Amino acid sequence: MRQQLSLMDALTDRRDKGRLVWIFNIGAESVWHNISKGVSDPQEQEVVNRIEEMNLLLCRKQDIMILRKQPDPDYLDMLENLGFELPRIEIPEGESDDPFVSISQLILQDEALLERLQLYGMQGRAAYEETYLVPYAVTQWEEEIAHTCEIPYIGAPSDICKLVNDKIFSRQAAIELGFPVSSGTVCATVEEIRRECLAIGTADADAQIIIKEPYGASGKGLYLLQGTQKLDATLSVMSRFARKQNNPDQAWLVERWHKKQMDLNYQIYIHPDGDVEVFSLKRQIVDGTVYIGSYMPSGVSESIRQQSRQYAMELGHYLYEKQYRGIASIDAFIDESGELIPVIEINGRFTLSTYISLLPQVFGLRIFRSRYFRHITKERLTYQALCQTLEEHDLLYTSLHPFGVWIYTAGTLSASKTTSGYNNRIFAIVIADTQKEAQRLEEQLEHVIAGL
Repeated sequence: MRQQLSLMDALTDRRDKGRLVWIFNIGAESVWHNISKGVSDPQEQEVVNRIEEMNLLLCRKQDIMILRKQPDPDYLDMLENLGFELPRIEIPEGESDDPFVSISQLILQDEALLERLQLYGMQGRAAYEETYLVPYAVTQWEEEIAHTCEIPYIGAPSDICKLVNDKIFSRQAAIELGFPVSSGTVCATVEEIRRECLAIGTADADAQIIIKEPYGASGKGLYLLQGTQKLDATLSVMSRFARKQNNPDQAWLVERWHKKQMDLNYQIYIHPDGDVEVFSLKRQIVDGTVYIGSYMPSGVSESIRQQSRQYAMELGHYLYEKQYRGIASIDAFIDESGELIPVIEINGRFTLSTYISLLPQVFGLRIFRSRYFRHITKERLTYQALCQTLEEHDLLYTSLHPFGVWIYTAGTLSASKTTSGYNNRIFAIVIADTQKEAQRLEEQLEHVIAGL
């Protein structure tokens, strides 16, 4: 089935066109590469699964959003009051007790839901308005849903997505395009990793070294070393991990870790006809190797902005030639000398940063700072209670209080109970008119979260 609709057009200038069926199938890397879950924490996975709610920030009223659970009514009321359009929400029947079962697997097990999706597609075609599947990422399961329901999906075939999401592909693409890259190399064996780390350490005794699994996500599969003192212990852990994954000879990427001035992210959309659209350059806030927030606007110089746009256009056309289509989220940084390193990782899928990229369309041109907190509370934290706490500190953003803090997911609050208490992931956005005000609100937010 031929893809016609431009996703970016549908989310901006042509919001009344077509119908989109959204799936937040986070964890696609484990499907592309058949990675064992090992001893991963099922309670933590329950929280991760509920991040799906941030997909509602992109939905339109005629769309369909498939979620694991019905969202908190207070959360839905908040979205509507702030001007977001609520889609039809579908919940697969017979949810598995295993949180590692993908939302797409749940859909494929629900024959009644598959029939409804097929009907939506038929209704759209009868009205000359095509229905499209829009997953977080395309794996063979989303392809199966699209085939079963006779609904085309927006994105590239799963084997192309798998290729593009490999960190080694990212580095090789940057080199092939002549982009500046970090010093380092691809290593096929543990001994090659050892030699490259020692070479970097010999050249600069104070250098930090990053060893990357080619397809890890969310900060996983990354080993950051200060010098080479703990190299042997790290390689021992990596070897055990590779054997556990039944892939002892997989390649790894070894690079010098820069003392960065700024981490950046930019989004590109590769249209079906090959046009490349660059949007949402953000400053990324990173704790070590873990993403904890974004700043929009990024605050970079006009020179860096123009450079990043040029690199993004070249990369988009390169990916199109590799048969990639749809959203790609690119991580970059400005190094210690002020040089832009435009590609350190290509995410051939949505990222958490993608879902907040169109906020100016709802709120206007403001200062946005997204923050992500992992916090355990002794008592269950509800969406209403958290908003009330923010309101008591004169921090809550509302239509009548047009600066402050907005909590943009509810299901990630108290999603599971551990022996220590309730496990919360708090996704917040500071909205302000000036950088000074944004800084003040962000500091207040940190104080409130710490006191929960």
